Amino acid sequence: MYSYDPDRARSLLLSAGFQYNDAGELLDSQGNRVRFTLITNAENSIRVNMGSRIQQDLAKLGMQVDFTPIAFNVLVDKLDDSLDWETHLLGFTGGVEPNSGSNIWQPDGGLHTFNQGKPDLEGWQVSDWEQEIGQLYIQAAQELDETQRKVLYGQTQIIAQEQLPFVQLVNELGMSAVRNPIQPIQYSDLSGALWNLYELTLNP
Repeated sequence: MYSYDPDRARSLLLSAGFQYNDAGELLDSQGNRVRFTLITNAENSIRVNMGSRIQQDLAKLGMQVDFTPIAFNVLVDKLDDSLDWETHLLGFTGGVEPNSGSNIWQPDGGLHTFNQGKPDLEGWQVSDWEQEIGQLYIQAAQELDETQRKVLYGQTQIIAQEQLPFVQLVNELGMSAVRNPIQPIQYSDLSGALWNLYELTLNP
């Protein structure tokens, strides 16, 4: 988690070689205006509102965000086929099994959207840290010892936090209610109240 600190953000941008012109616009080291397009699916009002907020907040830092909500099928075509996009705002589901997310983290995974590649895509390069995460997912999927699996998946999270291919934003609130005779209930942020169904009993 990162605290909201615009002054710190400006300081980091300046230290990375960015600069501001007299109009307060953020420029890169070559003098180009920092500007990019952000897309999301127009049918999701929460994401549309989030995108507008992101646009407003980054404008305060001198960035121009061209926020463009589009139809979901058009968005999917951009992500999967034409690859005609710069940044996108979407959500991924998850569960208690970490390997269910391997399609996101494997370099050739269908949801590896931060560096999409296809075998015939000219010039596509996979960074060392992407390859390392991919190998860790393979190792963890083959590992039977639960403690060692946790270590391997933990290493993938450390690399992801260092490289930040995704900027994690929010997770929706969830609410569950279960009658008292059903035990032992262990509420989980990932899978609600019944993720351990095989352990539950119905007491009289």
